[in-house]
Amino acid sequence: MRIASVLLASAFGFASTALSAADYAIANAHSQVYFTVNHLGFSNSTGLLRVKEGTVSLNEKDWSKSRVEVILDVATLQMGDNTWNEHLAADKFFNTAKFPTARFVSTKVLKSGENTGTMVGNLTFLGTTKPVTLNIKTNKVGKNPMSNKDYAGFSATGSLKRSDFGLVAYPGAIGEEVSLRIEVEGEAVAK
Repeated sequence: MRIASVLLASAFGFASTALSAADYAIANAHSQVYFTVNHLGFSNSTGLLRVKEGTVSLNEKDWSKSRVEVILDVATLQMGDNTWNEHLAADKFFNTAKFPTARFVSTKVLKSGENTGTMVGNLTFLGTTKPVTLNIKTNKVGKNPMSNKDYAGFSATGSLKRSDFGLVAYPGAIGEEVSLRIEVEGEAVAK
């Protein structure tokens, strides 16, 4: 299975507000990476990875100047079953003892609509770095009514091939393509 670190990501698309540029620290409790892969043709198993840390530099006037950097906590892998979690954490798959984190750094952000676009970045996972493309959407930029602080929220989707990162165990039983869904919230960092 392939993970995008983030993945993730982790900040995507940009809508227009009064701010022209801002930096956001990713809020771990409200930011996740979901991945889905076919299992024997019977189901599409879904797993969850947590964001360990990350930042989004958002330039709403010129998306090309925006940047995302995220570290995923691969060791927090959740598949909804302890035995399956342990199986995927082992050497054959995610090898979390040797590679407890994954890293995503954006290289290009392109706007395609009012609050949608594309983000390209490098994902480093299991010691291998490969480009990943995400479809991004800005959900909301504004005051968080709970904290009265400036927040931004984003969603992203994409896919990748698990074999690109050396995850080749059980071909045919486990699908090659891994679908990604990323949800991110960030709190504005004071400058």
